[in-house]
Amino acid sequence: MNIFSLKSNIALIVFLLILNGEHGIFAQKTENKSSSYSSSYLKLKTKPKEKVLANDSVTRVKWLIDQSDINRYSGNYDIAFDHLWEAQILAEQKNYKEYLVEIYRDIGILYDIYNKDSLAISYLQKALRVSKKNAVTSSYIKDQMVSNYFSIATFLRDRKEYQKALIYLDSCYTVHQNSQELPYVLTDQAYCNLQLGKLSKAEKQLKHSRIILEENNAPYTAVNLYFTGDLKKEKYQYDSALFYYQRSLEIIENSKVHTELKSDLQQKIAELNIIKGDLYEAITNLKASKTSNDKLFGATSKHNQRLFEIKNKYKTKLEENKAIISKQESVIKQKNKDLSNLLSLFGITLLIAIGIYVLFYQRNKFKRLTLINNHEIEKNKAVLEVKNKELTSYALKMVKMEEAVHFLDATLKIKSPKQHKEYLNQYSQINNDAWHEFNQRFTEVNTQFYEVLCQKYPDLTSTELKHCALIKLNFNSHEMSKILNISLRSVHTSRYRIRKKLGLTSNSSLTSHIGSL
Repeated sequence: MNIFSLKSNIALIVFLLILNGEHGIFAQKTENKSSSYSSSYLKLKTKPKEKVLANDSVTRVKWLIDQSDINRYSGNYDIAFDHLWEAQILAEQKNYKEYLVEIYRDIGILYDIYNKDSLAISYLQKALRVSKKNAVTSSYIKDQMVSNYFSIATFLRDRKEYQKALIYLDSCYTVHQNSQELPYVLTDQAYCNLQLGKLSKAEKQLKHSRIILEENNAPYTAVNLYFTGDLKKEKYQYDSALFYYQRSLEIIENSKVHTELKSDLQQKIAELNIIKGDLYEAITNLKASKTSNDKLFGATSKHNQRLFEIKNKYKTKLEENKAIISKQESVIKQKNKDLSNLLSLFGITLLIAIGIYVLFYQRNKFKRLTLINNHEIEKNKAVLEVKNKELTSYALKMVKMEEAVHFLDATLKIKSPKQHKEYLNQYSQINNDAWHEFNQRFTEVNTQFYEVLCQKYPDLTSTELKHCALIKLNFNSHEMSKILNISLRSVHTSRYRIRKKLGLTSNSSLTSHIGSL
């Protein structure tokens, strides 16, 4: 390969990194967490919707949980979320503790997928508390305790608290008390040991658990192969790592499970292709990674569109529930009036009895409607917070991408000044497009932010409005300089001017003030 061809390939890789946006090979990756929570023997298949009778609450709850699991493993997180909220309301009304354990855990898993740490651990610990409290009276709940310990262990593992995660994984065996092995637990123990530098122990655990998983044709085999690829890469055995990554990807594509891992696998394969010098194969996998990510989390994907529509959907439901409550209150007033007219005919005793019955019935119905409203409001807030979290993650990955681009830019400037000048013109346009996409996503989520800001402080320039948007997402000056492609000094100057226009004193926090708008 001549020098000109090599430089062209480097420029092409840089261009694709920019197009790849939040999934460039040098970008900061947020590990998909839903893979951590599947049982090694779980094989869910889409079922036809059962004809559930109105009074058959147990069947309804079980069906909702199953449908939620099916949609979560397929990447339809919004639908999975809907099924769990409905199941929780019904299970809490009927006090189905054995199913509440599973529902709380699954809600925690969904929150964890979107990095809602406090809500995720709250629901996971709630599931564990309920299972501990009722394990003596229910063997089903006792079996659920293994999954609860495993879920908390993977939550800690994803936050790099590997020693704590190993303690919870050991608890899985303590509670299990069965001769049958738990290969999915052993797989996660291996990953923790890998991160702690115990490569030999991790390799033995992965190999042993993989044999059991493959014998049972378990979906968690894909995760085991993924971790094995990480192990081989850590040992600089790149050909072997590539083999295991490709095997994992093949299982995911054939069985349609753990689809959330697909984008990361394609990206890691691309990284290995670059190391091996196969740039065209790397480009192919980078494109595939971006496509997989967009299908799951992209701003134009059908799943993400459903998440954006949840706000309007549940706003409409809230209005309908308010109308129902108002109608019920009118019915109560009318019935009270009728009871007064019947006082002379049926007597005071009969009137009181009927009044107590009516009020008791309406009060319970009102409580049920109020409970549904509260759940829907909480869900609506959670979805909005998830989108702001995605915006923050997207911008942080833009920072990492910018650092990689500057590194390659410096290299290209030394080796080929002429191509460097041509590349700068292309990069300037692409960078503007990247900011335009970010600003469009921010406006869709925070619909009234710019409107309120401009009404209160009309002297702010368009550049200062961009700075305010990044301040609202809690970015520091260094990160803002990377995203906006300006110097750190320029960021400080802009922040000073914004403080002055907002009339803030030296003791007032600019971040807190803008965040409250």
